Amino acid sequence: MENKKKLDIVAKALEVFFKYGYKRVSMNDIAEAVGISRAGLYLYFKSKEEIFNAAIVHYGDILIEEIKNGLLSDKTTEDKILYTLEVWAIRNFDDSLHSPEYKEITDSSYQFAREALETSYGKLETLLAALLQMHPTAANDIHPARLAHLVIGALRGYKTTAKSSSELRDMLQDLLQIIYANQ
Repeated sequence: MENKKKLDIVAKALEVFFKYGYKRVSMNDIAEAVGISRAGLYLYFKSKEEIFNAAIVHYGDILIEEIKNGLLSDKTTEDKILYTLEVWAIRNFDDSLHSPEYKEITDSSYQFAREALETSYGKLETLLAALLQMHPTAANDIHPARLAHLVIGALRGYKTTAKSSSELRDMLQDLLQIIYANQ
């Protein structure tokens, strides 16, 4: 029961963070959204930062689950990788550029939830490595786990330079063309 309650709190907190950003949200706001007292909230989480960390991991887990469900189709490995990156980063990228709240969550993730962010990216990297292992690439001499690490690093860098979701998608498609060249 306690784990379900914590998950309910984290899910509601995630909604509140996406609506108002990180800085404007208080423990009172989260408690109100969940329907418990602030004191009750402190029974589950010590601080807003702790809830935020849990929310970041939870959000990553939601995306990973969506990706896994979407990978069941008969797409090529390259298409599956692009789909993975689409769900993880591309489809909400314009929101991160134009929504102050979304941008604040992204920025706050690096400041207050770095470990949670790394955990989520680690799960994405593991999923990509499994996809890359299924089919050889032009980079045969690079282990799939290392190649997945390089793709994730590129993705994170591209997110800092791309000016739109379509530019981010183009950059990632170009990277995949390099990875799958001569296949």
